[in-house]
Amino acid sequence: MGSNNPSESEAGQASVHERLKLMAMTYQFRPGERINEIELSAKLGVSRTPVREALNRLMSEGFVTAMPGRGFHGRLLDAKEIYDLYEARRAIEQAIIRLVCARATDEQLDEFQAFAEARPQAQDGKSMQALLHDEEYHLRLATLSGNSEYRRIIESINDRIHFVRWIDMRMRDRLTADGHLRLVRLLRSRDEDACAEDVGRTIQRRYDEIVEVIRNGIAEIYLPRPD
Repeated sequence: MGSNNPSESEAGQASVHERLKLMAMTYQFRPGERINEIELSAKLGVSRTPVREALNRLMSEGFVTAMPGRGFHGRLLDAKEIYDLYEARRAIEQAIIRLVCARATDEQLDEFQAFAEARPQAQDGKSMQALLHDEEYHLRLATLSGNSEYRRIIESINDRIHFVRWIDMRMRDRLTADGHLRLVRLLRSRDEDACAEDVGRTIQRRYDEIVEVIRNGIAEIYLPRPD
């Protein structure tokens, strides 16, 4: 029997959405594979209604696909889509960094530097912790711009390239750590052009390596998984 408390019902739907979103972000729904709503309902301990509502929302957010009469499917690891997201991220982060140069206080940059220096390394199976720290780094940078819409956009892009960036992190973690600290030093100079150029160059490097990263990502998706 469903809850009569609207807030509890909404909280439950949000929880289902977040759990399914994480599964989609990490490609637990394999590309093109039909998503079994009955199995998901049993796994999450909920009825099919919140599962279907969550999947519809995830479809609108770009995390799953749907075919008329054939249900929901795992999204493809599409190189063009990833290219587009990286291209958008580059333009947005260059705009963000210019605002940070103009608006962030020295005290805020001190806090940002301390956060950057506390970054975990991806060795010893800690690539996910390193990735989560990296995503938070970019969100904090967007927050320093003083524009809340930029933070929302970066969060959305982070989510949609989460899996690809995790694979990338495992391949070249040291470069990411060095880049974070270099950017902090540049921010202290308040040189907008130098900062924007550095951000653009860093993201372009990742953009140029996408084919290799996707190849490794596809291999990861199809590795045998524990039951």
